[in-house]
Amino acid sequence: MNSQDYFNDELLEKRVDKFYGYGNYQGNYWFIGMEEAGGDFKENNNRINVWSNRGELELEDLVEYHIAIGARGLFQLGAAIQPTWNKLIRIVLSAKGIKNINTEDVRKYQIYELGRANQETCLLELLPLPSPSLADWTYSQHSLIPFLSNRNDYENHCVEKRINYISNKIKECQPSSVVFYGIRYEYSWIKIADVEFLPTSEGFLIGRSNQTVFTIVKHPTAFGVTNEYFHNIGKSIAASP
Repeated sequence: MNSQDYFNDELLEKRVDKFYGYGNYQGNYWFIGMEEAGGDFKENNNRINVWSNRGELELEDLVEYHIAIGARGLFQLGAAIQPTWNKLIRIVLSAKGIKNINTEDVRKYQIYELGRANQETCLLELLPLPSPSLADWTYSQHSLIPFLSNRNDYENHCVEKRINYISNKIKECQPSSVVFYGIRYEYSWIKIADVEFLPTSEGFLIGRSNQTVFTIVKHPTAFGVTNEYFHNIGKSIAASP
């Protein structure tokens, strides 16, 4: 066995247990998705090693971390706008009452504010390991951890624990808004929120607790979704009592 072809399994288990996402638990705007995108073994291994070298934090600073893994270009003048972040940012800007949101508004927010440790957003992941797709599971080939032998075992190992942890964090921190994105995991989103959801005419679900507005929305990269769809989500958040 060539160790260069394998993850550090001790580190992988720490990542599974400890990492939840980016930003600030005290922020008003929380976004919860299934998992962050990854790549091949080399890319995922770099992401996890950088996370370890930076202190194995529960919440990372999105900008500092991505610069550390080699994605500095996302935060420079004229940066390309990351497709998922694009739509999440549009929700925030719309919820804050900004009209006629344009590409430069989104780019500026991506560069300076999204997922920062001291700013207003919190980006959480239901699952802790980066992966390029549901079908592409690199961990089975590069780890000896039994629950990483396939995605189903991995999800069975992680999901309920993380549902409970995130749900308790929401109750503790009481953000103004929690947006769950990705309809496939609606069951998990409903368990985390623990509120009744109702459909809207704009095509997303909305629910409320005493402190927080919850929405379940299409994934930002889903086929056919428009900027206006995400602007309407922000407006609904702003209009909620």
